[in-house]
Amino acid sequence: MKWNEFYQALKDGSLSSVYLFTGPEEYVKREALEALRGKLLPPGLEALNDTTLEGATAQQITDAAETLPMMCERRVVVVRDWAPLMPGKSKNEEAETEWMSKWLEHPPESCALVFYMRGEPDGRKKMTTTLKKKAEVVSFDLLTDAELSRWCASRLKPRGKKLSASALNTLTYMAGRELTRLSGELDKLAAYVGEDRTEITEADIREIVSASLEYNVFELLNSLLAGDLKKGQQTVNSLLQGGQTTMGLLAMLTRQIRQLTHMKCALDAGKPVQVVQEQLKLHPYAAKQTARQCARLSARWLTGLYEQCVEFDYAVKNGRLRDRDALDALILQIALADRRN
Repeated sequence: MKWNEFYQALKDGSLSSVYLFTGPEEYVKREALEALRGKLLPPGLEALNDTTLEGATAQQITDAAETLPMMCERRVVVVRDWAPLMPGKSKNEEAETEWMSKWLEHPPESCALVFYMRGEPDGRKKMTTTLKKKAEVVSFDLLTDAELSRWCASRLKPRGKKLSASALNTLTYMAGRELTRLSGELDKLAAYVGEDRTEITEADIREIVSASLEYNVFELLNSLLAGDLKKGQQTVNSLLQGGQTTMGLLAMLTRQIRQLTHMKCALDAGKPVQVVQEQLKLHPYAAKQTARQCARLSARWLTGLYEQCVEFDYAVKNGRLRDRDALDALILQIALADRRN
C-alpha cells in the first residue's frame, strides 16, 4: 500500500502484525511510524511497550515481538535496516532468513513489528521476497506535485505564509523534493520574509535556499553557454571545494548535455515541452529551463558536444586523460565554441 492508504487503515483501525516500511521519503516515513505509535501506545506507557532494534539477530527480534505488552493491547517493535534485507552477504544470513520466515507464518497479534528501511531493501534477497509476501508493505515514494503543494501549504499556513505554484517549482528544483530538506528551507524562508509579507517569492527562494548539486550544474552550464568562462570556472572551483568530485561534475555535465540534446531534437521534431518533460522524467522547472537553454543552440552542435563528453569519459577511464584535464577541456569547448552550426 501507499503511505496515504496506511494512514487511512490506521484511522479505520485495520492494523497488521508485521510491516515493511520502504522508499525514499524519510520525512513521511518517520511521521507514519510516530502515527502508528500514537495509535497503539497509551500516553505514559510508551517506554514499556516500544522497542527499537539495530543489528539484532532474528531471535532477538522475535523475542522482542513476542514479549507481552504492558497495560495495552499491542507493543511496537521497530527493526532498522535489518542486515538480511540489505545488499551484501550478512552473518548467518541463511539461518536468520529461515528463522524469520518460519516465525512470519504466525506472528502474534499483540505486536506491531515494523521493518524500517532507509531506502529500499535489496530485491534479490530471499528475506525481501518473503517479507513482501507475509508483511504489509508500505511504500513511501516522493510526493507528487499535488501532494507536495498541499504539504507546503499546510506547513506554511500556521505562519501566515503562502507559496505560488511557480515559486514551489523553483524551490523543489533548487532544494529537491525530499521533505526533511524542504521543511528546513520553508522555515528559513518564512523567517526571511518576516511579518511584513505573506507571499514567498521566487526572488526570496533564490536569495535564501541552499542550491542542490543539480541546480548548481544547471547554472554552471547556463554560464558556459552564455560564454561566461570566468563565472563557470568559479562555480566549478566552488563545487569542488564543497566536496564534489571532478568525475561527478563531468558526469552531471554530460547528463545535462544529453538532456539538452534530447530536448532540442524533440522540439525540432514538433513535440511539446510537456511531452519531452514526461519522456525524460524532468522536473517541470528543469524542463522549462532546458527548453529555454537549447532554443539558440543547434541540434548538430549539441549532438557533437554530447559525443565529445562520452569520449572524454572513455579517455579518463582508460587512463589516457586526467579527470581535471577532461573537465577543463569540456568547459572551454562549451564556453568558447560557435554553437549555431
